[in-house]
Amino acid sequence: MDENHFDVIILGTGLTESILAAALSKAGFKVAHVDINRYYGSCEASLSLDELAQWAHDAASTNSLQSRYTHITHSMHSDLSQSRYYSISLCPSVIPSMGPIISSLVSSGVSKYGSFRLVDTVAIYDAASGTVKSVPGSKEDVFKSKEISLVDKRRIMRFLTFAISDFEDKQELEGKQETPFLDFLKSVFAINDNVSLAIAYALAYCTSPTEKTLPALNRLRHYLRSAGRYGPSPFLVGHYGGTGEIAQGFCRAAAVSGAIYILGRRIQSILSPTPTTDLYTVKLEDMPEPLSCKLLISSPSMVDYLPSGVSKNAEESSQPLTIARGIAIVDYPITFTPAARASENVSEPRPAEGEDKIIDTGIIVFPPFALPGGSTSASGLVFITGEGSMSAPRGKSIIYLALPISSGEEISPEALLKPYLEATISLAADNANSGREPLLTTFYLEHIYRTSIPDADQLCLMTPPVNSERLPEAPDVAATNAEEVFWKAIRLLRTNSDDQEGKGMVEDFWPPTSQEDEVDEE
Repeated sequence: MDENHFDVIILGTGLTESILAAALSKAGFKVAHVDINRYYGSCEASLSLDELAQWAHDAASTNSLQSRYTHITHSMHSDLSQSRYYSISLCPSVIPSMGPIISSLVSSGVSKYGSFRLVDTVAIYDAASGTVKSVPGSKEDVFKSKEISLVDKRRIMRFLTFAISDFEDKQELEGKQETPFLDFLKSVFAINDNVSLAIAYALAYCTSPTEKTLPALNRLRHYLRSAGRYGPSPFLVGHYGGTGEIAQGFCRAAAVSGAIYILGRRIQSILSPTPTTDLYTVKLEDMPEPLSCKLLISSPSMVDYLPSGVSKNAEESSQPLTIARGIAIVDYPITFTPAARASENVSEPRPAEGEDKIIDTGIIVFPPFALPGGSTSASGLVFITGEGSMSAPRGKSIIYLALPISSGEEISPEALLKPYLEATISLAADNANSGREPLLTTFYLEHIYRTSIPDADQLCLMTPPVNSERLPEAPDVAATNAEEVFWKAIRLLRTNSDDQEGKGMVEDFWPPTSQEDEVDEE
């Protein structure tokens, strides 16, 4: 067989495409995996400081990225060094301890290529005190809490028992599946306003007050059942930037199974099959011979490179999901300060240890109306990572900010997110640092368009976009998308196969391994 001829060529090394490449390679297909970037991960990559600066420049000037990223600003202090000690994620996320991505990591054996740690704390911002309060994530946490009254504890316990169960046919939910989740909590379980906010925004990861009850309950049940598998938190954080490093792990597995990787080469052209050939032809810069394949699979970020003969259905009638995003690096620790200290004299030195909890990996949720100048219609989210997640050098913290906004709203992401960044910085461990500017800031709008390829284009597939609106969703969505496209690819390859090697006779997404790998969490 021609060494430049493949069963499948996959464009883009995002998490979905990387899982797909590993699965198809393990199934015995010859795969070429191509990315115009010099790094793995595409729109979910983990970048060094220098790579982030280059990404911001490219995203502001490259046509293929301008539709996804707009309103980009990037500033960095000249004395910010140790570029390669940072792993900054373009798709910050946490991983539920049970779910599709964990199953894929274990079943594929890719877990041996990565390492993980538990999220330290999930907290909600308290507008009245200007501090954050840790959110109980289990019955044990509720029982131990000194801030919840006995009556409220009983109500919360009853709700958590309901939420972790198979509640679909329970009387409490009957006729209320479409009710706003906050209203459901108050009317059915008599949970007070403050606790309802914590459950809706910090446990079920709702993004607005109008979110419906059934999908919120489904998310909450998933997270509650994840608690205890690897420790008290339901969430894991991947080391070295998370999603991008996980994508690279699946690429390693694909390469072990024979996949060929070509990074950092511009795509000059892609030609559709002709009457004389049933193959796609991909011409890459600085490569004398083109690549050819039976089946072409593209990520949404690479859709502009597909040949004109492939019709692309962008759902223009439905507006894209738009998220205001920010990245900041600070050189002082962040604490989740107990509310009891809010009224204390801020000029007094903080205790050396004990009362304030310094956060290496944590989540702060800001409900609507939580901040002056903040959103009144959506919840803001801050995700903090540091040395413990191998994403920053000692003494530095990366602060990720995210806020869903109305599509078409032309507004500066920096202006939108500034109140959330200032509120987070005010939680600095040393009061003297609370007013200091970050060492780096990057702000941008991310637009996630839903683009598809009609079934008529038989030998060209597109992976679905990864909805990264909620922090715990992207990795699981990527794994689910990968399996869906995998089986479509298998059907197409089987239908169009002219050999008898049995490569189309695939029964499992991941074939059984000789030894089960476990996720290495710390």
